[in-house]
Amino acid sequence: MTHSVGPDAGPDLSLDSDDPPRPPTGVGDGRALGAWLDIMRASHPVWRDPLTGSAHVFRYHDLLHVLSTPEVYGSDFTGVMPPSDPSAPNFAEGVLTMIDPPRHGKLRRLVSQAFTPRVITALEPRIIQLTKELLDTVADQDEFDLVAVMAHPLPVIVIAEMLGIPAEDRELFRAWGEALLSTNYELETGEVPDNSALPPDVVAQLTEMRDYLLRHVDLHRRNPRDNLTSRLAFAEVDGDRLSDQEIVSFLNFLLLAGHLTTSLLMGNSLLCFVEAPEAELAARANRALIPGAIEEVLRFKPPVVMQARLTTMDTVLAGVELPARTPVMGWPMSGNRDERQYTSPSTFDITRNPNPHLTFGHGIHFCIGAPLGRMEARSVLNELFDRYRSIEIGEPRYYDRSPDVFGVKALPVTVKRS
Repeated sequence: MTHSVGPDAGPDLSLDSDDPPRPPTGVGDGRALGAWLDIMRASHPVWRDPLTGSAHVFRYHDLLHVLSTPEVYGSDFTGVMPPSDPSAPNFAEGVLTMIDPPRHGKLRRLVSQAFTPRVITALEPRIIQLTKELLDTVADQDEFDLVAVMAHPLPVIVIAEMLGIPAEDRELFRAWGEALLSTNYELETGEVPDNSALPPDVVAQLTEMRDYLLRHVDLHRRNPRDNLTSRLAFAEVDGDRLSDQEIVSFLNFLLLAGHLTTSLLMGNSLLCFVEAPEAELAARANRALIPGAIEEVLRFKPPVVMQARLTTMDTVLAGVELPARTPVMGWPMSGNRDERQYTSPSTFDITRNPNPHLTFGHGIHFCIGAPLGRMEARSVLNELFDRYRSIEIGEPRYYDRSPDVFGVKALPVTVKRS
């Protein structure tokens, strides 16, 4: 059946229609990747990479179609991924982003109970309190690392409290997250992960994380509490309890993805304001502009730059034939800059309206934690503007080896108090 619809060291970006440039192997500060995406969006809107076999999608409406059509572009890669390293835990089973309907809808409804508008609104006072307490720790300092002080701990504490996990273990979570990211470091951009033989130190980290989360699940089974872990431990889908592995994968996904993307969003917000100081002045003067500013940061410097799908049947996209089981790499970082969708897409405009960016995805896999991330970013920007009349940024340290994550792991700032 066929379904049809109408930065690290940079690559060689000379434009040749028969031999397009190879993508950068990491995101880094985004400049090399952005230049490559601009070329591919203009000349190869859907590109089959002869090296990896993956199809890359660069234009907004093509990407929107991919994300909106799960019956053709599925999320379950288990049939094409090499068997995992038998000595390492498998964190793919039960992850919402890698499950297709109908089970995806049933599992998502379980987790959605913790992310309803009512629940998120009720969290706002706690988020504001935490924001103030974290910045109080550097109240007498004019220089500090914003990621270490705020952008990393705030979302970790919030999600840990929702899960009933000790927030004081957050440095463990960060180390485990780095280990998970490292499993993709040697991949070509768009290559399906091969975790058949992981380095021993990575296996040790992932095993430590699995055992930690298993102990946490067992604790909540024996002593249920009012949190998401206890609800998952006793939840049933199709009459069956979730397996320990499914619950652990859930917790791992929520804990690591839930904090990393928000942390990156906070750092990227400061980077955008440095590049567009007039936008910072406007947001400081009129705080009602902050929600729109956050949406523009998400469009302009998205924390996640690539979203993967797998064709479930033979299909055609923008005139390119895609056989069944073709990995499809959609690029929100490119779609968000598509001249066919946006006026002046290379301009950072905090008054942009509408701003239907694809950073949080679209359709059934739309990011479940988006409202929480937005609220946390809003709280941080308001508190930073309240406390400091100016914020200068030093040399950022990027997640430069990851092929799909964009943002900083360290962001030194110099502040002047209000």
